[in-house]
Amino acid sequence: MRPTFPLSTPRHLDNEPEAEALLAQAPVVLATMGTSDVWLALSHKAVRQVLSDSRFSREAATLPGGPMKLSVAADPLLVTSLEGERHGRLRKLMSQAFSPRMIDELEPRVQSIVDSLLDSLDPTADLVAGLCAPLPLMVICELLGVPYSEAEAIRGWTRRLFVTDITPDELRAAQGEMQGWLADLVRQKRANPDDALISAMVAANDEGDQLTEPELLANLEGLLIAGHETTVNQLGNSLLTLLRHPDQLALLQSSPDLIGPAVEELLRYSRLFTSAELRVTTEPVQLEGTQLDAGEPVLPVIVAANRDPGVYPDPGRFDITREGPAAHVAFGHGPHFCLGAQLARREMRVAIGSVVKRYPGLRLAVDESELTYVPELVFRGLRALPVTW
Repeated sequence: MRPTFPLSTPRHLDNEPEAEALLAQAPVVLATMGTSDVWLALSHKAVRQVLSDSRFSREAATLPGGPMKLSVAADPLLVTSLEGERHGRLRKLMSQAFSPRMIDELEPRVQSIVDSLLDSLDPTADLVAGLCAPLPLMVICELLGVPYSEAEAIRGWTRRLFVTDITPDELRAAQGEMQGWLADLVRQKRANPDDALISAMVAANDEGDQLTEPELLANLEGLLIAGHETTVNQLGNSLLTLLRHPDQLALLQSSPDLIGPAVEELLRYSRLFTSAELRVTTEPVQLEGTQLDAGEPVLPVIVAANRDPGVYPDPGRFDITREGPAAHVAFGHGPHFCLGAQLARREMRVAIGSVVKRYPGLRLAVDESELTYVPELVFRGLRALPVTW
């Protein structure tokens, strides 16, 4: 019987057993998504090929009538939807805020924010509300030059845009509201520029890059909402994963220099989402021994690739000292590798490292069975993470 997508794995699981079972059958499997067929790329090798081979096109997937998984990501104006020269030009413009130098310079500010947030916590606290939710939004607001006083509005738009069942009318309404607000902000930055990213993008564009106003607004929206919501949920999931593995938590507490490898293992092991966005083949192509015709939709199943036993020995074991032969694909791979990957890594290292150092007795304040997840989000995200120490 042909599998169906989305998969039905319970949200409390760190892994995706259905995807792992499919990978055990074959590296590439045909599935049903809605009323259409879709190829699932499951192995680490297959996923990396889909994400890096230009014959698997994101742009083709966003054309009218193309296959779609996440409505907001199907916007053809987004950098994640573009290819070739247009993609390179826009990505170069946006990536200036995420250079290694910028991330290094930002770290003391991230540490200051984390320290301030942790200082305000009571001995029994919700780490989602107290740390995971505010930190990434505060950081991305500072990077972009967005007033944090708008945080509640931004959270509201984000939660409306990243739901699984948004209608086209609801999508247009939410994007219209947010982009209208961003258009006002862009006008303010033109009149009174600062040293943050929105001003830099506006200046570079006005000097000759010539993004259209809709392109500029769509990608500012993407930076703002994707630049914090993914990290919010990955932080919460990762802290819970550590609490589920007290031996690894104790090891990190005794060896804080393991925070870098620990974050990489958390990104590999602790499921945030199942797959990257759809691609469409532009010509016949071989994918791990499977012949695909032109025009075939292909879904790179990130969570399966990150548990590929051919790449990661004993992939179901959480081990912060793991040394593997290949990097995980939690941030993607190839030309659309996540722009904010280094920022997210740095936020996770600072936040998790600070929590582990400050609270040696950290433990859940409720039975794990009482934890709940936000059911309508496309990401796997906790509503709350009550802890004590």
